[in-house]
Amino acid sequence: MTDPFFAALRARRPDVDIVILPPEDPLGPSPEATTDDLGRSAQAVDAAFAAIAARVPGHTEDGPRWETYDRENVRRWAQLEARAADGGAILAGLDQAFRDARWHSALAVKAFHRWTASQPDVQIVGTWSESHHALVVTVTGRVLRPAAEAQEALT
Repeated sequence: MTDPFFAALRARRPDVDIVILPPEDPLGPSPEATTDDLGRSAQAVDAAFAAIAARVPGHTEDGPRWETYDRENVRRWAQLEARAADGGAILAGLDQAFRDARWHSALAVKAFHRWTASQPDVQIVGTWSESHHALVVTVTGRVLRPAAEAQEALT
């Protein structure tokens, strides 16, 4: 075993077989989302987006808005972009702020900075390229299939 965790586990428990299963299929959309479900999703995405936008100076915004996802399904979506020489510091600050708010949050620095944060109903991905000073953060909500009577909430 090359992974240090599994190597240590194997050393401590040689009698146990270690089997790594593939991840479960993600949950599909709810059977039918009500107007309240759509409102909660919009509120969660919009609040996360507003918190991010408040920390990114000189940004431009696209959204928040509903986007069609896989034909009859929708999800809340918003994105901001900025030219930022200090984008790595901005993402590090967002990472810490969302960790403090008890989100699952991680910042990876390789060829570019990549920040991800999530809660059950919201996913965030932020990237910054030092060579281009391009900062992009996208916030998406859970995929929902609106009930017929909830369609008017999408406008």
